[in-house]
Amino acid sequence: MNQATNWKSGWTAANPLDIKTMLTGKDDGTWVTGPAARYRDLGLAEATGDLLRARHVRGGVATGWQFHDLDFQWFFVLNGELEIRTEDGRELTLGKGASAYQPPFWRHQIHSVSEDYEAIEVTGPADFGTVTGQDAAKPARAAEFAHLKGIYTFDEPQEYVRGDGPRAWSLYRDLGTRTPTDGRVHIHIIKLDTEQPSPQGGTGEHHHTMAQWFMPIRGWIDISAEGQPDRRLHAGDFMMLQRGAAHNAFDASPDYMTLEFCVPADYETVAR
Repeated sequence: MNQATNWKSGWTAANPLDIKTMLTGKDDGTWVTGPAARYRDLGLAEATGDLLRARHVRGGVATGWQFHDLDFQWFFVLNGELEIRTEDGRELTLGKGASAYQPPFWRHQIHSVSEDYEAIEVTGPADFGTVTGQDAAKPARAAEFAHLKGIYTFDEPQEYVRGDGPRAWSLYRDLGTRTPTDGRVHIHIIKLDTEQPSPQGGTGEHHHTMAQWFMPIRGWIDISAEGQPDRRLHAGDFMMLQRGAAHNAFDASPDYMTLEFCVPADYETVAR
């Protein structure tokens, strides 16, 4: 890993935050119109005591140069596209399936946003400041993150790798957050390999030494979770599980694909 960074929210991979078990359905929550877009809160701030926030975003506007004073920012494009310029000279078009990790104090400019743009955005902490201006001075704390660069990934077949052992029926795409967060956060996409048979009975009941959330972006999955009724989650549903919560994904549609967010990045899985 690169040199370790201190987050103002205080938590580390060795002393990670936890996430309270909750579900935010695709039709839950109120859409709020902000100055730049419409937002629906997904409940992660409540589940983490404001250490993280997840929002469903629709629409957006072009911006001038800006940076955010925070610990963590990541977003995933569900629909449409966003054109962005970055402080290291890149001009990128982020379309459906693209993801972006942007370090603290990463200066960038949103050049344009399509009318049908839709994304999931996660920030930590939940509330943070934004500083505008191409020449705006960065605070002293920014020097600690100066070695980090934005990481932008795209939905291409070669980005997926097969899981090991009992997970060989799934394909995984790493979205690049493990190293720049010093192992605090790992985000990946999981989809079923339609050429491989799914295991009988699904994953089996198990728990992790991490907290997690997952959000289907295609298809559906049937899941049982400790203290929760069995549910079928569809694209847009947002499930959060606290560390150690037993669960079993016991069936899924062939086209199932999900975002999964793991805290910390390294963890153990224990079968029940």
